Amino acid sequence: MGDVGCQAPVRNVIESKVNPVRQLTRILVTVMLAASVPFLAACGLANREGTRSASSTASAPAQANPGEREGSAPPQRQAAPLAPAASPQSAVERFADGYINWSYQTLAADEQRLAASAVGEARASELQARQQTERDSALARGRVFNTGTVATVAPVKGAGGSVWVCVTREQTGGQGEYTALAAAYHVTLATVARVPGGWSVRSWRPEL
Repeated sequence: MGDVGCQAPVRNVIESKVNPVRQLTRILVTVMLAASVPFLAACGLANREGTRSASSTASAPAQANPGEREGSAPPQRQAAPLAPAASPQSAVERFADGYINWSYQTLAADEQRLAASAVGEARASELQARQQTERDSALARGRVFNTGTVATVAPVKGAGGSVWVCVTREQTGGQGEYTALAAAYHVTLATVARVPGGWSVRSWRPEL
């Protein structure tokens, strides 16, 4: 869910003015690569998780998808995840739904819930994001929100069922620069882990 970067105001705005055909082509290429290369998530594919704060953007690392998050909280002993999913696919779908549906009013609480349901990197990243969200006044000023649906979820071949590709279609809105943004597709690589009682998301890495 890298070093902690400065956040852009929202976390899933990708090239809202990109030609839809070209955008879909890029998504299909990413999905095909993920489906054919074992353990793609561990083999150097660019991690484009960004962050959502509107402040200090000058020091943020370059990222293709403004609004995505990057970073993790310091390591600490973790409690067991809440309400593990019955299957790896369900874990990814449920995490995705919580990750892409939020508003400036609910975001910090949504991130806390995602952290509680996750383990490892995904939990640390959500906890870090929640801390940054609480300091981000630009979200409220822009009345920013994000809604979306999960288009497809599939396991990466050769990864033993632990690495998954998730494609979502999302719409970001709000006031000012976030008015009338076009809906966009996003591709994320997720890893899952077996935990007591089921499955939980261990990492969540938006790639496109």
